[in-house]
Amino acid sequence: MRLLNGKQGLRRSQFAKELKGADLERVLIIPIDASKVVQKAMILNYFGDVVHTPFAFMVSQTGMKSLIQKVEEAKQACQAERIFVGIEATGHYYEDIVRILTTEGFSVHIINPASTHEERKQHLTYTKTDDIDLYLIAEALVGNKATNAKISAGEYRQLQNLTRARRSEINKRSRIKTEIRTHHDHIWREYQGYSILEEGKIKTTKIFSDFWGKSSLYILAHSPHASQILELGEMGLKRISKEHNLKIRNTSIKKLLFAAHESVSKPVDDLSSEFFLLKQKLKDYEWHTQSIQTYEKEIERILVNTNGLLLLTVPGIGVVTAAEIYCEMGDLTHYTSANQLIKKAGTNPVIKQSGKEEGYRGRISKQGNANLRRAVYTAGKSLSVHNEALKPFYTRLKEKGKKSGSIYIAMGNKFLKIAFSMLKNRKPFKWNNSTFNYKEEVFKKLSLPIAA
Repeated sequence: MRLLNGKQGLRRSQFAKELKGADLERVLIIPIDASKVVQKAMILNYFGDVVHTPFAFMVSQTGMKSLIQKVEEAKQACQAERIFVGIEATGHYYEDIVRILTTEGFSVHIINPASTHEERKQHLTYTKTDDIDLYLIAEALVGNKATNAKISAGEYRQLQNLTRARRSEINKRSRIKTEIRTHHDHIWREYQGYSILEEGKIKTTKIFSDFWGKSSLYILAHSPHASQILELGEMGLKRISKEHNLKIRNTSIKKLLFAAHESVSKPVDDLSSEFFLLKQKLKDYEWHTQSIQTYEKEIERILVNTNGLLLLTVPGIGVVTAAEIYCEMGDLTHYTSANQLIKKAGTNPVIKQSGKEEGYRGRISKQGNANLRRAVYTAGKSLSVHNEALKPFYTRLKEKGKKSGSIYIAMGNKFLKIAFSMLKNRKPFKWNNSTFNYKEEVFKKLSLPIAA
């Protein structure tokens, strides 16, 4: 059990630690099933005997006082020495209860819904009621499957809210991008890339290297049809490029005109609804892009006032990735090693071993914080390209025949170890390179002024 607790981190072993030395006859367990409207709780002793049958309460001043009063009455009746509250992490509805009970001095432990699901399977019951859920939450708590209640607060909470909101905007914009491509395919399909036959082989050519760049978006908004490009001609395209600082290359202009000549698009008059939908989606795209930029400025404003600023000293780690890693790692006092953080991210390889054989490392577990896991992968991908200090590690993995995805995860895990050490010791990234200056590395990534 100590081995498993060490792998999970200090948070996972907190219940066992608090329980040591207690008279189990005088221990109370209070499982709570949180929901949006009505919460349910019950009071048991350590051995599962019911002290107070399930009861409902509201998350309000009156409701919380009623809950605390019932617990105090049970404490007096049983002469309890220790009280443990177990609450399932349901959405965000459990957070106020945790905050209030923690403030009142209760030992509160958070249960992952996956743990109660596993308890249900072990008991071979597929019936789901609030009362059964309460028993399962109590079982999970007594089985040491909870984490001590340390809800993210302060700078961690702020950055979590902002980085996750930004991620949501990114996902929304991605869907809009797909819709824009679809609508414009109906207007002029060759714009996204045209194909020609050369020596019996099909060769596809893109007009713009970046479909979402300034030049491409301007054409989409103002001249999305092939006939409009032909009407502008080479001189017209050069003129709008100069007037609007689009910097359209001559090669791109030639490709545009060639694709327009080869186009088999419908006439403009037959595409009125497609033009309307494209215009609306381009407005949506612009709105979400500006929103994302606003989020990023606010993320930077908060990050520079935290220890997370140290992560920017690592080449290849930008503001958003640093903020995501920092806030999703959370308070490092809950961990004794970086391996526990890797397990939290779910980027630890699952080891398959039985009998005398050594076993092998399979896929990553994906059992943990999905937001941290995504940030670890992103960091690893960026470091693989932009960090010369870690390039030897990347090269070794490449030479072993590892696939790109596996390398990015390995690089991300290595960065978690580096980040853990940097934040624990409050020291910047070190690299034995005379041209490397960690202050310059930070300043070139920031858009807002900061004191040296």
